[in-house]
Amino acid sequence: MLNAVAAAHVRALRLAGRMPGDERGQGTVEYVGLAMAVGVLLLAVSSFVGGTDHGIGSVITSAIKSAVQRAAGGGK
Repeated sequence: MLNAVAAAHVRALRLAGRMPGDERGQGTVEYVGLAMAVGVLLLAVSSFVGGTDHGIGSVITSAIKSAVQRAAGGGK
């Protein structure tokens, strides 16, 4: 019943022109989901390593720093 009411509400909003039928913003949502998945993966790897730094942290940190510098227009 709730789904039918929600569907009717969406149809009414679209008819009134208040809710576009396109998918604007969908790409942003997908990129945010991808960034969250990468974050969870990094968290899992770091917890698997057990808190000891085997050089992974410094490699990731330097890669992030160089990527930010390149995106800002400076650096290598």
